[in-house]
Amino acid sequence: MLNMNRATLLGRAGRDPDVRDLKNGGKAATFSLATTEKWTDREGRPSEATEWHRVVVYGPAVEPVSKMLRKGDAVMVEGRIATRGFTDKEGNDRAITEIVVAGAQGTVNMLGGRRSQAADADGKAEAGDPGSGEPVPAPEPGGQAAAREPAAPANGGMQDAPE
Repeated sequence: MLNMNRATLLGRAGRDPDVRDLKNGGKAATFSLATTEKWTDREGRPSEATEWHRVVVYGPAVEPVSKMLRKGDAVMVEGRIATRGFTDKEGNDRAITEIVVAGAQGTVNMLGGRRSQAADADGKAEAGDPGSGEPVPAPEPGGQAAAREPAAPANGGMQDAPE
């Protein structure tokens, strides 16, 4: 039986990326993404609903995302869905669901405007016209990129580096 965990979202960044150093020496960028669905209700009135998603980018793609993505920018994100648990400051157990962009399958495409650019999880910028918004093709499995795949934390958690 085949299994796949892949999410593709197209929306607007809800805030500038927050970059953190991880205990394993890597970096992670986190930002929120709003996706809005619009429709007309039975009475003919326009309606909409907005969903908010937490996006976490690991590895070399952190740098282009942190430099180019800004609140309100249109962005397409491809990654895997991950749920992790943590204990908050009050000692309550909580769970959070994130879109994780890491490895050969993850991409972040910044769409429209002067900063339009695509970066895959290996941090490679799009080779073509930076304004085209076309996705960056993922490297072949088992190729050089597989050996350089960023090491996302096994539990999917973002932990600050010790001070």
